[in-house]
Amino acid sequence: MRKTSLLALCALPLACLAQSIERPSPRPGDECSYDILDNLRSKEKIAEKRMVVTSVAPGNITMRVTHRVLVTRDTGDLTDGQVAYDDNLNVAERDGIKFARPYPRRIYPLQPGLRLANQEVEYPAQAGNSRTESLDATAGSWETRTVPAGRFEVLTLQWKGWYNGRSPVWRWSGRMQRDIALSPATWCEISSTEQIYNPNTSPWTHRDFVLTGFKRDRAEPDHGVAASSLE
Repeated sequence: MRKTSLLALCALPLACLAQSIERPSPRPGDECSYDILDNLRSKEKIAEKRMVVTSVAPGNITMRVTHRVLVTRDTGDLTDGQVAYDDNLNVAERDGIKFARPYPRRIYPLQPGLRLANQEVEYPAQAGNSRTESLDATAGSWETRTVPAGRFEVLTLQWKGWYNGRSPVWRWSGRMQRDIALSPATWCEISSTEQIYNPNTSPWTHRDFVLTGFKRDRAEPDHGVAASSLE
């Protein structure tokens, strides 16, 4: 995919403060590309990620997710495969795991200051192991975010909470936080930061995902957004 840099700004800056981000409509062939950075090692680039929409049906959007792994250390979770999403682009099935309810990552319409408490997630048990998460979500205010793909007006949705794991022989728990920047300019996440802490409260995973490019059928312009392509 050709790397494209976009300048995406609200047509009327003051209107950004009041507008919400509505549910997007991906189309087959749409793509998003990301750099994955490991913050535990001074933002070391450890992989590249590519997502391509393969099919769209009501309640079921599928994407092919692939990675180009640059560092083999601590990247075993970056697996390739087909991922199924619901209409809000929350994961319904991945790596053979089918969630009873889609994993919460996005909320639409997304508005500044939105709050959602006590979102419970239960992973299907595998080989005697199980995991649950309890998360609260808070949306921030409009801000400008610059990433390799360009400059965007975004709302950041922050998820914070706890995970609890159980195996036949022991139990564990820890804190977790995800900050996901979304824009009306594209359905791709503009950036995200993921932090997972082990039971001793030291960071276990701390990664950034930053948008480096995206491709979309522009037959229908995005509402309220002026976008220009910079080669």
